[in-house]
Parts: sequence; C-alpha cells; structure tokens
Amino acid sequence: MSIKSLFKKYIVPHEIDFIGMLQQQSLVTHKIIEDLYECFISENEQNCLSIVEDEHKTELIKKRNMEMLLNAFITPIDRESIYRAVTQLDWIVISVKYFVQETKAYNVHNLVEYKNILYLIYAASQALSEGFEALDEPQHAKVSRKADKTRILCDEISQKYISAMVILSENTDFKQVFIHKEILSQLKEIGKRLHISANTLQDIVVKMD
Repeated sequence: MSIKSLFKKYIVPHEIDFIGMLQQQSLVTHKIIEDLYECFISENEQNCLSIVEDEHKTELIKKRNMEMLLNAFITPIDRESIYRAVTQLDWIVISVKYFVQETKAYNVHNLVEYKNILYLIYAASQALSEGFEALDEPQHAKVSRKADKTRILCDEISQKYISAMVILSENTDFKQVFIHKEILSQLKEIGKRLHISANTLQDIVVKMD
C-alpha cells in the first residue's frame, strides 16, 4: 500500500454526504406534509395512518443525521447551518404531530374549510424540498428561488390564517370557536416552521458560495 493510500485510509476523515442526508430528511418531511393534506382533505385513511409511520422515519433520520454531524471532523458546509437545517426540518414534523394529536382529541377528521391553507402548506413544503434537492447542483440560483418561493407561500399562509380567524370571530358557538382557533394556530405554526427552514436553506447557500 502506498503512503498516499495509507494517509487517506488512516489520517483523512471519511467524507460524509451531508447534502444527501439533508435531501433525504427534506423528502421525508415533505411526504408527511403530503399525507397530512390527503388525510384531512381527501379523508384518505391510509394517509392518516402513514403520518405515524412518517413521523417514525423522520425521527430515525434526524437522529442519524445529528449523530453523523457530532462525530464528523470536517463538514463540506458550515456545521451550524447543517445543525439548524436538521433541527428545523424536525420542527416541521413535530408541528404536524401536535396538529394531528389536537385534531384527533377534538374528533375532527375533515378540514375542507381550510383546504386553501393546507394546500399552501403542501406547496411550500414541496418548494422547500426542491430547494434542498438543488443543493448539489453547480449553480445555486435554483436553491435561492425555491427558498424565496417557500417564504412567499408561508406569507400567504399567514394571510389566509388572518382571514379564517376573522370569519371564525363571527361564530357564536364558543366550543367551535375554541377548537378551530387551536386548529388554525397549529396550521400557522407549521407555516412558520417552513418559513424558518427556508431561511436556513438560504443560509447554507450563502455560506457555500
């Protein structure tokens, strides 16, 4: 074995595909958002069940990504940016989990009245996932465009939230007002986490260029 081979084997740290790891986590995160939409708009029971499976997958991927990051000697992009991306993608999933738990507690199975908000969440999640997918492309203009698109869609979510709350304020049924206020707040929180993740994605690109 040559000196170069020995050096590469025992001295140079093994290169970890952190971009690929983030891409996988973003794809699985988007899958849970897709299941969320189909569960509450199409009332597809299989998608409702898949949310639990997706949560388990994302938890395993997040745990693995964190372990790899903590054990890595060298990272191809800023370590703190990777950490923020992993944790913020995880927060999207956590927000979905809380949303599902709350709707289940209130025995709510259909949210067609909030189809526009749920679709915007789906579209923002798709744009975010496509942004992470473009990270390994030579040019990063697409990543920035997808991050911008995600933020624009998240701003629309906030506007739809306000409109829905105005309508809800006219309801005289206190119980329904309470339940739907909580549901809308959880949907807004998912949008907020998508927005923060888009900022983190943009931060990664800035530090790569």
